[in-house]
Amino acid sequence: MIRYEGQMYRPPSEADSLILQATIGCSYNECTFCAMYRDKKFRVRPLEEIQEEIAWAKAQVPGVRKVFLADGDALVAKASFLHQILDELNRTFPALRRVSEYASPPSSQVRTVAEMRSLRDAGL
Repeated sequence: MIRYEGQMYRPPSEADSLILQATIGCSYNECTFCAMYRDKKFRVRPLEEIQEEIAWAKAQVPGVRKVFLADGDALVAKASFLHQILDELNRTFPALRRVSEYASPPSSQVRTVAEMRSLRDAGL
């Protein structure tokens, strides 16, 4: 089963996507225009929980083509963590075409160009 914590938000373009909560809340959570994650304390979810949810989705939702990594700032998680999720998704869903996520400006700045290329090449 996929476990969601708190209110879930996703862009309209992700309406047909499998939504996996890789992080809870937003690491920045100070944008004056956004109050979506104010009720959540930011944290990265354990990889094992996400892997369990991917396995469940394989049995329940075959043919997944799009995945959205929620919550508000999944890019801030360690690149190695994101790579493990991407690898698992690509192994599990052969028809997978896109994995996307929200990212805050500060989380984008902590990534090197090489890390961003590597994540893109892995399917993000």
